[in-house]
Amino acid sequence: MSASSIASVAPVDRTKSQARSKLVGLQILRFVAAFAVVLFHIGSAYQIKWGYESNVFAIGAAGVDIFFVISGFIIAYTTDAARGAWHFCKRRIVRIVPLYWILTLGIAAIAFIRPELLNSTLVNGETLFKSLFFIPFEKANGAIQPILFLGWTLNYEMFFYTVYAACTAVGLRTPFAPALLIILLVALGRIVRVDHIAWQFYTNPIMLEFVFGITLYAIHSRWPEVFRRHWLFIAALGLLIAARQLLPGLPWIFANGVPAATLVAFALTWAPKHTPLIAMLVLFGDSSYSLYLSHPYIIEALAKVLPADAGLLVQIVAGAISSCIAIVASVALYKLIEQPSQKLFLARTPQLVRSSG
Repeated sequence: MSASSIASVAPVDRTKSQARSKLVGLQILRFVAAFAVVLFHIGSAYQIKWGYESNVFAIGAAGVDIFFVISGFIIAYTTDAARGAWHFCKRRIVRIVPLYWILTLGIAAIAFIRPELLNSTLVNGETLFKSLFFIPFEKANGAIQPILFLGWTLNYEMFFYTVYAACTAVGLRTPFAPALLIILLVALGRIVRVDHIAWQFYTNPIMLEFVFGITLYAIHSRWPEVFRRHWLFIAALGLLIAARQLLPGLPWIFANGVPAATLVAFALTWAPKHTPLIAMLVLFGDSSYSLYLSHPYIIEALAKVLPADAGLLVQIVAGAISSCIAIVASVALYKLIEQPSQKLFLARTPQLVRSSG
């Protein structure tokens, strides 16, 4: 690959308005992905509460895969490598840490005061430290999750950011560098078996979804016409449903990762007209990080107060109510915590796209 071809897909600095005008579809997809995870956890809570054989919203777990692909794309799209590794790290830390720490400390407080309200959450100095600093560890139930259990995805995100920043720090200023490192790491994990949680965690093929996002950026920046094919949307849904239903043994990266990348590709083709509905969906997209982290506890709280003999209609209404409460709460968290923290800590930083969580 020539130097000129590498430079042509190198990260560029874009203003917030420029990126917004081009990535409205992606912002809306962020909300769709977060809401899919909300539905998944409603189905999971109901499965436990009322003994359903399966989670009717199992497909909603694919929202996580969509987030990872979007993250890979956005980081490559918005990062100006010339500003250096510290600039990159500062933006990502400010974007991720404040809300995550506040919610983690909140759950830790509940675990100390009313531990019976939580399921398998054990809080001590070690688990709190590892949770706050994105160090994977195994819970008593065998799950590799922090105190705020959905933070397991943030462990992957922060590791991806670390790889990206490290490449920038040593002068590898093309998104292909972290992509290649991730591919090599995952491949090495298939070859070298190490009995260590961090090794097993970070060599998981789900890391390749960040590479999918970087690849989409590379294609989008050079050949944007490739994405102007609306059949991609139908193909993505078909692949997602078929893979989950017809090929249950298919590896996760193919069953969810490839369809997720296809959905992101479609979102890049969609430039809806500005309407009140679109504006609301974009706001929900902005709030998707808050929605993602906070919703399980809202769902669980409502499920706990419902009677064990609640009928199907009551369950459906309760699910709708908890979804609405979760969305409203996420917008409040975005307005009260995310936006102020970004303004406070990035006050001296040029206005870049900050909606890439």
